[in-house]
Amino acid sequence: MMRFWGKLLAASFGMAALVAAAQFGVVYGLNALRLDREFLSGADNEWNLQLTWAAWFAALAVLAGATYAASLAVAQSGRSRVGAGVRAVGGIGATLGAAAASVPLTLQPARLARVNASFDPELTAAIAVGAGLVAGLLVTLLVVARKPLSTNLWVCTGGVWLLAAASFVDSAQFGRNRDALAEYYDPMRLGVLDLSALEPIPRATFSMPVLALLTALVCGLVARHQGRSRLWIALSGAIGPLLVAMAYVIGGPGVSRALTDQADAYLGAMIAVVVGLAVSSIIALAPRRPGVL
Repeated sequence: MMRFWGKLLAASFGMAALVAAAQFGVVYGLNALRLDREFLSGADNEWNLQLTWAAWFAALAVLAGATYAASLAVAQSGRSRVGAGVRAVGGIGATLGAAAASVPLTLQPARLARVNASFDPELTAAIAVGAGLVAGLLVTLLVVARKPLSTNLWVCTGGVWLLAAASFVDSAQFGRNRDALAEYYDPMRLGVLDLSALEPIPRATFSMPVLALLTALVCGLVARHQGRSRLWIALSGAIGPLLVAMAYVIGGPGVSRALTDQADAYLGAMIAVVVGLAVSSIIALAPRRPGVL
């Protein structure tokens, strides 16, 4: 029995550390995010944007590690479900693994950040990553091995990564660099389709709500067809957007409240949770008729 729990702990730790390192490695390698630079007056909110991504990466790594541990537990035990013990052990191991990779990969570049504010960049980065780890653990205890919830989470997460990829390609293609030396690109906001052809505020306000609506609709109908619990179907629509919204709460709306960069994306993430929950709740509560989805 101890060997089984030890395997789960090691598996969740290793997978979470790998996912965290991979995420930070990709964005740092592409210069999509940069913590080790100067955040000038007028671009203050870009620091909050960086923290939002860091918190989301940390939380997502925890969920990935715990999900892998749960799948391993199912494979080894032969059972179709996992209990609270597997979620707890997997969540703890994944949190430690995500911390082992996320903390140094955030704090090391944050030491070189120059922010036009009175707070300590390194300390705020540490708080953001720590809060992201806690958020990931809390969501893990609710979501892992509960099919409607986990399906919505990972489909929505895939959508967020697609938005980021499209935004980066647009930024790189049109050379939208913010500094004279072209060392880093225009900041990409989490959960926003940041294309130069679209207006900044609408694209930030509506990107996540639209993604939440589509994800909740598709995943909710599939879960309903499979006869899943009405409660989990109803809650599922909020789960994917919730992780993004939690990252924005941790990162903050920005030093400036102007609706042109971080704050409008923050608002869009909050709206997305409500939209996703409303859609999935309607699907879950709609009366079922024999032979009808």
